[in-house]
Amino acid sequence: MDIKTILITGASKGIGASFSNFLASEGYRIIGIARNKDQLIKTFNSLPNQNLNHDILTIDITDFNLVKEKLSHINLYCLINNAGIAQSNLLHEASLDEINQIMNINLISALNISNTIIPKMILNKIGRIINISSILGLNPLKFVGAYSMSKAALIQMTKSQSIELAKYNILVNAICPGYIITDLNRSFLESEKSSKLKSKIPLDRFASCDELLPSLKMLVDPYNSYMTGSIITIDGGMNSTL
Repeated sequence: MDIKTILITGASKGIGASFSNFLASEGYRIIGIARNKDQLIKTFNSLPNQNLNHDILTIDITDFNLVKEKLSHINLYCLINNAGIAQSNLLHEASLDEINQIMNINLISALNISNTIIPKMILNKIGRIINISSILGLNPLKFVGAYSMSKAALIQMTKSQSIELAKYNILVNAICPGYIITDLNRSFLESEKSSKLKSKIPLDRFASCDELLPSLKMLVDPYNSYMTGSIITIDGGMNSTL
């Protein structure tokens, strides 16, 4: 098995693109999943170490049968469940369709992809799963109830997977980022409108995607062989104030 292969969902932009670029530079072969084919191709054409034959899949991860068809044969060293969507609505005003969409993408799809690749990891007796949750999965804020629910459940999924898979040498951990500046939220986070939110952060600033990379590097490193079931918060201290 090529223990250098890492699958990343939501790999076309933001945190997923940053992870893909960094891990490719570290010598890992990257398989990226996203729905936006043009953006995914653009991201992966610029990855370092093109000789590693990085690959892409443009599929809807909520199509559970298609996921199993496309991924069940792949030998992976590491899976990074990064894909996710957010919303801005009060829980009692959110539609059932809206909540189902958030839960399907942020939680159920991550479970389905994990369950699809885990049998191969069990056979290989090695594996890493990294679930990208959020500090809102630990302490929710107003207007993001459904998102916070999905990320809280992802934390519990991480802990459950770590217990169930430990005997197969499959380590499962989660990263809970705070507010990370990406192209999607840059205009808001870099404006005065974000001042109230920033005031909740002891470091008094938002993070860049690069500030997640040291923890990512540690979690994928084969020498990191005893850390599982851990929830790593990278939030400038915000979780301590909520």
